[in-house]
Amino acid sequence: MIILAVFIPLYPKFPLLNVSGTYVAIRLEDFLIGVFFLLWFFLNIPRLKVLLKENIYLAFLLFWAIGGLSLLSGFLITHSLSLHLGLLHWFRRVEYMSLFIMAATSLSSLKQVKWFVTTSVFTALAVVVYGFGQIWLDFPVISTTNKEFSKGLVLYLTNGARVNSTFAGHYDLAIYLSLVLALLAGMFLFYRKFIFRTLIIFFGALNFILLGFTASRISFVAALVGLAGVFWLSKKKLVVIGLIFSALLIVGLVPDLRHRLVATVTVNLMGGGGPKYSPPPGTVTIFTPKSSLPKESSPVALLSATKSGAIAVDTVPGEPINTTELGVYRSFGIRLNVEWPRAWGAFLKNPLLGTGYSSLTIATDNDILRSLGEVGLWGTLSLGLIFFIISKKMLLALKKGVKTEKTFAIVILCMIVVMFISATFIDVLEASKVGEFFWLVLGVGWAVVTNFGRRSDDETV
Repeated sequence: MIILAVFIPLYPKFPLLNVSGTYVAIRLEDFLIGVFFLLWFFLNIPRLKVLLKENIYLAFLLFWAIGGLSLLSGFLITHSLSLHLGLLHWFRRVEYMSLFIMAATSLSSLKQVKWFVTTSVFTALAVVVYGFGQIWLDFPVISTTNKEFSKGLVLYLTNGARVNSTFAGHYDLAIYLSLVLALLAGMFLFYRKFIFRTLIIFFGALNFILLGFTASRISFVAALVGLAGVFWLSKKKLVVIGLIFSALLIVGLVPDLRHRLVATVTVNLMGGGGPKYSPPPGTVTIFTPKSSLPKESSPVALLSATKSGAIAVDTVPGEPINTTELGVYRSFGIRLNVEWPRAWGAFLKNPLLGTGYSSLTIATDNDILRSLGEVGLWGTLSLGLIFFIISKKMLLALKKGVKTEKTFAIVILCMIVVMFISATFIDVLEASKVGEFFWLVLGVGWAVVTNFGRRSDDETV
């Protein structure tokens, strides 16, 4: 587990094997997880009958089975997917979620758990340092944000580009940092020695600052809610006030984040914002319908009025002139007008099983709608059942557990909240590095509250 905790966040997304029909590649981490899973399987053959009596593992099998049934339905009935792409998406979900089972059944002592947590924190520190290195020292970037970049090209951040660190996109990095912050908050509560708490505050501050540099609004809000939840459930309500001031300070110090948050309110929520692009009367632009052009106009004359000045060349009349507002406007618009209706249409096409994995292309930018569209009501409810069982177990540990159990229960519950908030605008469970880290930590938390949490003493550490 410790090897995976280091390798998954730090190893860049270099493609190993390409898959036809998509630029989502098979990478080294997929083989590494596969090897660990096979090793786990053969070592645990004698325990499989016992494990299959537990509700949580049956819930995982149910979700995978419904996903497979949905895949066959999409291929044979609705004809909404290519079989090899559907299998790729299905196998990757099994792969990510299998980390929960491996972690939950492999850890045998609290010493191992502490090693896992410590390693995860220092790995996150390396991710943060590398991220700052990209901003200030031109450390290379490996991205998968488009087909060309996903070939493993070595890039560098340009002016205005958002930091990726060892992740393949700023959104993935932002969600990862949000999860790490919840873990750090739990460590802050668990350890009481001054030196430990000072180091945790320092690591947390670096994480929070880099999160601000990603300018991911939803992840920033999710991190704030997750941190507030950790301290609130731990009855440290005064810390929440300091947390709010810290968040305001970061918003004030990071212009890109600040401008995007303001634009979200003024443009998306209030429908206003700054000036909108309106070409002067009689101006011919590349968006002017051909039927309205004078006969003497030629293709050479169809020049965009936006090529002069600071307005983006592809700005459509009625869109914001300000580039930040334009990005925010389009980001929400493509979700509201294209991706979300597409997912809802897939759900209506087959409400029980959806149209199968990969049928909604790569992104929906809302994991709930994506789940409804791809695996329907049955698949979504079975996934919800997994989170229900985990949350119920954590709530029970929060009420009756000892210190270690309570700490992990709070962290896991708040991590789930962070993921659900992020899932309203990002496909979080499909993001490989994020999904793998998330299920791995959830499995560790399950092991603590189920297998050996009560072996610990409530000693001051």
